[in-house]
Amino acid sequence: MKRRTMTNIDLRLLTIVNELNKTRSVSQAAENLELSQSAVSMSLARLRKHFKDPLFVRTPDGMEPTPQMSELIELLEKAEGLLETALVHRVAFHPSTSDRTFRLGATEITRVTVLPGLMKRLHATARAVGIELQDVSDETPRLLHAGRLDLAVGFIPSTNSGFCQQRLFKDRFVCAVRANHPRITDSLTLEQFENEAHVVLTTPGSGLEVVEKALETNRIRRKVRLRLPGCFGIASMITGADCLTIVPEQLGKLIASAGRIKLLTPPFALPPYYVVQHWHERYTHDPASKWLRGVIAELFLEKGLSSGLERDPRAS
Repeated sequence: MKRRTMTNIDLRLLTIVNELNKTRSVSQAAENLELSQSAVSMSLARLRKHFKDPLFVRTPDGMEPTPQMSELIELLEKAEGLLETALVHRVAFHPSTSDRTFRLGATEITRVTVLPGLMKRLHATARAVGIELQDVSDETPRLLHAGRLDLAVGFIPSTNSGFCQQRLFKDRFVCAVRANHPRITDSLTLEQFENEAHVVLTTPGSGLEVVEKALETNRIRRKVRLRLPGCFGIASMITGADCLTIVPEQLGKLIASAGRIKLLTPPFALPPYYVVQHWHERYTHDPASKWLRGVIAELFLEKGLSSGLERDPRAS
């Protein structure tokens, strides 16, 4: 049946046809369906017009189906059953038995801070669930929209309508230098900042766009020795070449944990930024997506990176 033809049929008529076939009585069908006899009669008239056939005719034994109706009954009963199944269908997700692979967009910082905990959680509660990691990039919003990413975690300021967010934690920026730097001690002046050589991270999704904007707004200069597209090698550049760099504090704590690097407050104001998980709104109520978002949010809390969660109104 062509789609344009189906639009002229009220699907509730299927229920009336099936009831008429069972009861062979307009009045009994109306009573069983809690409808008026006129409503059932009008529905039958519409069907007769559509199929160009009487469908049911009166006999001493009640309403009997015509040959065409007899052929249609079985098909219509199946159709009604399929519609009922579709209307009550709910997608279920059980992490303990699922073998789904989630596609997760993440920054390098998210990987080193949260990914180990995520893999540990999967090992304990969802052993067959897999994670496919992709870098956060300018393409991330498009991939989320196209369903090629299930979730992205990071600083992604360019998402438009149709996306949902959940704030996971608020981070700030710090300056990282060698612990025994020959010219920088326990604080950093603006003059020192401008005179020292810099390593600049260009990692998408890490919030460093905030730094670039602040430098431009305040007309602050820096001597860039190296631009790094990722975090790998940044610690050795800081310690081996006396370079200065601005990093998110969570990354700074990681590279300073060995004691060879110290973290200092920048000599100019830098606003904080939020690390957020992003998804397309059509997955808001998807059980699998909700489960993954919940696990990641819990991991950030367990890491002590957040004292509470701030939700987008559409995220619940």
